[in-house]
Amino acid sequence: MHVDARNLARLPDLFKDARDHRHPLHLLAALAVEDDERAFPAIGEKAVLCRPHHGSKQRPANDAKNDEVNSQREVALQFYNGEPFGNEEQGRSQVVTRDVAEVIDYMLASVLRTMVSGDRVVEFQAMADDDREAVEEANEAVGQYFLNAQDGYRVLHDTLKSGLLEKTGAAKTFVETKPTRQTVEVDEFQLAQMQDTVQIDAAEELQPATIDETGETIQPAIWRVSYVENAVEFPDTPIPNEELLVAKDSRFLEDGYHAHKVRKTVSQLREMFGEVVDETLLGFDSQNGGSGLADVRDANKGESFRDGPNRFAWLLEEYCYYDLDGDGIAEFLRVQRSGRQIFSVEQVEYSLIEEWCPFPMQHRRVGQSLADKCMDIQLVRSVLLRQSLDNLYLSNVPRMLVPESSMGDSTVDDLLTVQPGALVRYMGAQPPSPLTTPFVADSSFQALEFMSGERESRTGITRMNQGLDADALNKTATGTAMMQAAGQQMEEYIARHFAEFLGRLFRKKYRLMRDYGQSFTTMVDGVLKIVDPSRWPDDVRVIVRAGLGTNRKDQRVQARIAALQIMQGAAQGGSRTVSDQNVYAMLRGLMMDMGLGSVHELVTDPEQNPAPEQQDPKMAEAQAKAMLQAEKLEADKQEAAVKLDLQREEAALKLQLMREEAAAKLQLEREKAAAEADLALRQQDFEMQMAREQMVLQREQAAHKADLDERAVSKKRPGGRLDA
Repeated sequence: MHVDARNLARLPDLFKDARDHRHPLHLLAALAVEDDERAFPAIGEKAVLCRPHHGSKQRPANDAKNDEVNSQREVALQFYNGEPFGNEEQGRSQVVTRDVAEVIDYMLASVLRTMVSGDRVVEFQAMADDDREAVEEANEAVGQYFLNAQDGYRVLHDTLKSGLLEKTGAAKTFVETKPTRQTVEVDEFQLAQMQDTVQIDAAEELQPATIDETGETIQPAIWRVSYVENAVEFPDTPIPNEELLVAKDSRFLEDGYHAHKVRKTVSQLREMFGEVVDETLLGFDSQNGGSGLADVRDANKGESFRDGPNRFAWLLEEYCYYDLDGDGIAEFLRVQRSGRQIFSVEQVEYSLIEEWCPFPMQHRRVGQSLADKCMDIQLVRSVLLRQSLDNLYLSNVPRMLVPESSMGDSTVDDLLTVQPGALVRYMGAQPPSPLTTPFVADSSFQALEFMSGERESRTGITRMNQGLDADALNKTATGTAMMQAAGQQMEEYIARHFAEFLGRLFRKKYRLMRDYGQSFTTMVDGVLKIVDPSRWPDDVRVIVRAGLGTNRKDQRVQARIAALQIMQGAAQGGSRTVSDQNVYAMLRGLMMDMGLGSVHELVTDPEQNPAPEQQDPKMAEAQAKAMLQAEKLEADKQEAAVKLDLQREEAALKLQLMREEAAAKLQLEREKAAAEADLALRQQDFEMQMAREQMVLQREQAAHKADLDERAVSKKRPGGRLDA
């Protein structure tokens, strides 16, 4: 059952038997921080009956303010930051050792390396054979979504560091929808389908429809459509301890009331819950986010003034047990409210918040942190180091003894002026002399070394593990390995607790993605696949592989290689204890540990490459003989076909040669005839040219003879006329 902000006023009508104590104001009276009954005039004295914890006047939100634990967390943060203890004296050494920061940072790096080394720290296991493929997709999808689709490393870092330093660390996984604006071009038919599925903001016709004479549509109209699409996401966020409220009597997180208290602006609340937000009912942040633990955590403690829509208010996501339907059984509810305004009430199966503790106390929710084990050592070592430095300062620069009879007007000034070759003026026969301070810092250094050993024994973080022990080279390899293994036990212990926390968080993420997720594309064994979370099974087993003695990669690789050799020997000996699937699983794990790339490119799943079925030896022999005869017949056929092809090619070559020879002869005769014709034509042209030239020559000779004859006649009858 879910009740949102718009129908909270109708909450009593949602049940068959509406009673006053089921009104949302009574739920608010049981949860609200304010302890003033006058804040709920609609309830009156009945509000007292709704208070949990056996009539206690403390309501859960107030009772969950664990100021004592937060005060211890503040001290741990101050030790980590190396802040002064408050007992410093003017003129004395005020140095502070960083033991807490050293062990926290080393353990943080060591455990984080295990979590993000590429191995599956948390793995889902199918409860049925039919679900194996879907669960394998879930393993890849959940892990990749956590680390790649968001800043998963920061979630791991902050949650892990909070637990190591502040006793507990918490994180929340949830589902949210983010509206994204899309613009596409569709035809009118696609537009009609979109109107039933999405909320269209704007539609613009780009091209009108083309219609023929009969009224039929030839080309539909084209539209540019803008719409808002809600994308479902599954983010994770670390929760600061000052924002996590848990009932003091809870032995487990979901054992009772707990809440995530986060700052939101009025504008953000209106975006989340709409216009139902009433500023007169909101729980505003009077301190502007300031609190003891938050102030210690923040380097910048300045406050900025906010007003109007930017004003901060506290939004609480509360989980509690409350008899909402009046059947006498309390339901587990998820309530979102701010101050005295409830935005939503929803009955849920589980909380979206998970927390962890590095050193849990038996039967208790809050245990100890790694800082708790060495804060007193940091105090002692700081005091010893201060005393050693003070002794060293006094030994190097001793105080001066000045008799009063030797003190002149300038004696004190001269002694305070530290300068090479400077004069010291005094009176009388007794000069000022240094007050010798014996150097006893050696004992302090031994005490410092003793406290360092005490810190190593408490935390398991030794100089051997850190690679800082210069004497380690002089020790045997076996002894060094044993000492390192002993020191790594504490790291593996903490890693196991953190991995169990991740297992619970990933299971909740798995259920959220299965119930609310949409199909998406992801890499599964190096192959791009479309994953549908709705196909994932309801019941899966969560396996945690961190914190074990064989969790380190080099050790796992060696162990897998040794196991492969044993499996190989068993298979060669005819043992039926080893199958191809067993060998494939071992090889797959070995490839993943060695980080050689995509597994499916290196080894093949036997199920995808089944072996041929074994047959009867006699049947196999008969099939082999038949196969040999068939192969012989096929060979004879191929040989005959080859001979026939050769004969055909030979005949074709001869025919082609004859055709080419005849064509050559024909071409030669044609060329000869053409040459003879050309020669005859040339000879005829030559003879005609000679005849023409002879005729021209004859005419020229005749003309020349005629001319000569005419001249001869002229000489015989010079002048005069023949008729005279």
